[in-house]
Amino acid sequence: MLVKVLITVVAILIGLGMLKRRNGGATHRSASASLQINPKWLVAGLVIVAVLAGLWGWSRYQASQTLLELHVYSPNQAEPQRYLVRQGDMDGRRFITVNGLRVTLGEQDRVEIQTVD
Repeated sequence: MLVKVLITVVAILIGLGMLKRRNGGATHRSASASLQINPKWLVAGLVIVAVLAGLWGWSRYQASQTLLELHVYSPNQAEPQRYLVRQGDMDGRRFITVNGLRVTLGEQDRVEIQTVD
């Protein structure tokens, strides 16, 4: 999502630059002066956006790697089943355990979720 926004911003800036070149001699000096952007500020802005995007992506990655302990209570079994799952591997009533086991829960199953410290 953020990559799409960055591509859109870059496309707009390129378009403004092309319009500025095309109409450079025909426009008034006051109008062209308002469109000028200092390249140092542009580079600094892009670096800041890139750093913020990297931090946002890193935080999402860290959140998806949180280890959870699931206790699944089934009406067919007396004892609950215990699974260790990463938060990013959960998808509704389906999940993939740390060991690679794919589990799909039934409608009657109840789940208790706890974080592992």
